Amino acid sequence: MKRNIVLWALLACLASGAAAASALPPLEKGKGRTVAITFDDGPRPGYVEPLLDILREKGVRATFFVVGRYATEYPHLVRAMAGGGHVVGDHTYYHNNLTTLPPENVYREWRLCSEAIESILGKKPRSARPPGGQLNSFVVEQAAGEGLRIVLWTNNPGDYTGSLTAQELTRKVLAKAAPGDILLLHVGVRPTIEALPGIIDGYRKKGFSFVTVEDITR
Repeated sequence: MKRNIVLWALLACLASGAAAASALPPLEKGKGRTVAITFDDGPRPGYVEPLLDILREKGVRATFFVVGRYATEYPHLVRAMAGGGHVVGDHTYYHNNLTTLPPENVYREWRLCSEAIESILGKKPRSARPPGGQLNSFVVEQAAGEGLRIVLWTNNPGDYTGSLTAQELTRKVLAKAAPGDILLLHVGVRPTIEALPGIIDGYRKKGFSFVTVEDITR
């Protein structure tokens, strides 16, 4: 066990040194009158499927930042995301606060999640989001060492609390709508599913078009 920890630490240091010079800053905003809808914390059965149905019906592609251990447990849902034209990103393997972990564990969180996604989809993700948006320069560098660019958000209605009704959530999102929005929503929240059609329709009425986070960085 100690030998494995030392190996992880060595790999982390090597990756950090190589990535420090090439790490892109976190993506914090999109371009033009667009919105990128993103979902954290999936995949979770019973929640992903209705979200995908709504997105398909509305003709919208989104970005799902998945937790590696959930992806491993529900690979068919990850394939459904990708099969629907959505981007699948890295949300770490265990969903820990990366800024409080030992350095070797930060590296491992990104690496294990990326490997889980690659084992399911045949390709590694290019985008990542740290749990809670908690980051520092080392977290960014370690992500870059895995070929990942961190994506944050501009519009966070706090759906994860579960305290908002679908109507309240929709109003809160649209009241803050702004060009280049990156909208943060979560898998596992029933009102989010109920609010999604109204959120999409509301953005469209405001003249927004929908993009994925990878559309922004092209």
